[in-house]
Amino acid sequence: MMRIATLLTLNILMLTTTFIFSACQKNTAKNTNTLATNTNSTSGYVTDIEKVDFKNFTYSYLGHQSRKTTFTLNDGEKPFGKLDETGFSLIKVDYADLTNDGMNEAIINLSVHKPVSNANMIQVYTIDKNHPKEIWTFWTGNDKVEGGLKRVYAQNNELTVELLGKNKFENGELSYDFRKSYSDSHPTVYTKIHFKWDGERFAVEGKPELFDYDWKNQNKESN
Repeated sequence: MMRIATLLTLNILMLTTTFIFSACQKNTAKNTNTLATNTNSTSGYVTDIEKVDFKNFTYSYLGHQSRKTTFTLNDGEKPFGKLDETGFSLIKVDYADLTNDGMNEAIINLSVHKPVSNANMIQVYTIDKNHPKEIWTFWTGNDKVEGGLKRVYAQNNELTVELLGKNKFENGELSYDFRKSYSDSHPTVYTKIHFKWDGERFAVEGKPELFDYDWKNQNKESN
């Protein structure tokens, strides 16, 4: 009888140990997932903008009638919705210190898909109180026509946007000849507009620069 009781006691102890070990493993996995989710979300606790997963991220911008609009990318894509005819794709993320605070900002280049055309939305994110924060949104015209995006990049703490055709940036908005953007003609020039952070916003730095553009050889750079 004593031997049977001892065996029963040992079995109970082994089952209890197994249960506790299994529960600890589940809790550890759950905590890891939570940390990963928090790091990649707008509500996450991060100290470095390069830790943010912009391929799986909820973006916000001011839409129609200045209403705050949000959308979420999953693996870099947000397809057309049944009630929303706008889709988004992440093209590229670059990093540079644009606000002169010693820390990088993220320059997000998003392709905007609509039923009859594609455009681009450029956003700049920084880290504010350990959270990613959007500090600038720039909308371009349609691809490959007047106002369309050629290139966006950072240089010497400035943000440069290259746009097809002859463009201006006035009163916080891009200005170009809309008639040409719906014609069959190809732009023969492109515009460089330089932006610099003034402590509150990105303001135009200097005058826009105009260069020749060879649309037959789009990879050719005219400097």
